[in-house]
Amino acid sequence: MTFSVAAAATAAIVPPPIPAPPTRAAETVTGRCAGCSARSKGLCGALTAGDLPDLSTTSRPLDLLSATPVVMEGEEAEAVFTVMSGMLKLYKTLPDGRQQITGFATAGDVIGLAVGSGYAYTAETVTASTVCRMSRTALRRLMDRHPAVQGRLLAMTSVELSAAQDQILLLGCKTAVERVSSFLLALSRRSRPLADGTPSVFLPMPKVDIGAYLGLRPETLSRVLRKLEVAGAITRLTNDRIRIEDPAVLEAAA
Repeated sequence: MTFSVAAAATAAIVPPPIPAPPTRAAETVTGRCAGCSARSKGLCGALTAGDLPDLSTTSRPLDLLSATPVVMEGEEAEAVFTVMSGMLKLYKTLPDGRQQITGFATAGDVIGLAVGSGYAYTAETVTASTVCRMSRTALRRLMDRHPAVQGRLLAMTSVELSAAQDQILLLGCKTAVERVSSFLLALSRRSRPLADGTPSVFLPMPKVDIGAYLGLRPETLSRVLRKLEVAGAITRLTNDRIRIEDPAVLEAAA
């Protein structure tokens, strides 16, 4: 193989090519995952910063208005969704059309996991929300590449099972005051505190939904909330925000 002196000279003075910088689109996608406030709470918490490009290419965020179904009971389970912000209600529909609320999902929760081919419940936004969609196929591939995600999923499933057992206890054995106190304590652990650090509860859902979840009539729920407020345990700040004044009172009542 031969080459000309001119070609060799040219090769000697031409600097090696500089790798192209990441495109703005790639930077935006990776930055989205890096800046996600829900990442540490969900499945993504098992991934390192170096894994984010892999995560970014297999997921996409969806901004949704309130009262928007995310998954529908019985439909083919094609994807799973991580709640990034907002709140969703989970429910099953009874034969007569009534809804049995089975839970409320907030930032970090994963919805849409299905044992079979169809979703076992409906998930609908309570407030304007953002969720991150990932296909089931992409999730399986992500778990194959990053085994830590499998461990994270198992841990989250165990927590969900424990919550289901607590819900059975709540509905089967607890009084109205105990049910509401337990509910407020559980939500306060997931709601942002007030500016002064006082724990608070975000309640954007209507009382009929809370009552359906707790197995109480809306008027019973209102009566219990007033009772807790008179006892100095809580203060209603706005229609959708309650301040926990004395967690010990709620814990004693729960």
